Amino acid sequence: MIPSKTQRTLSVLREMNPTAMAPHAAYMKITTVELEKLRLSKAREHALHRIGEIDVRLRELEEQKTALLSCLGPARSGPAIGAGARGLRHNGGRVRLTY
Repeated sequence: MIPSKTQRTLSVLREMNPTAMAPHAAYMKITTVELEKLRLSKAREHALHRIGEIDVRLRELEEQKTALLSCLGPARSGPAIGAGARGLRHNGGRVRLTY
């Protein structure tokens, strides 16, 4: 006598693998994953664009600072020690200005 094969119906397969999900649920999960990927890629592009804008602005500020320092001349190129620094107090990372 030939042994009978066990039938592998969908319900039997689901019982054997508890993590298996229905096909429509898997497609919905794939769709939500793709939508989140799209949203995150747009957010990444926006952040990179914003970083570029910030870098440009930082370069502009450095150019302005260089131009202003060049107007002062070679005698005043260093930080002022004396009159201007007298009113600043440093206290544990905080700076207080006294009048």
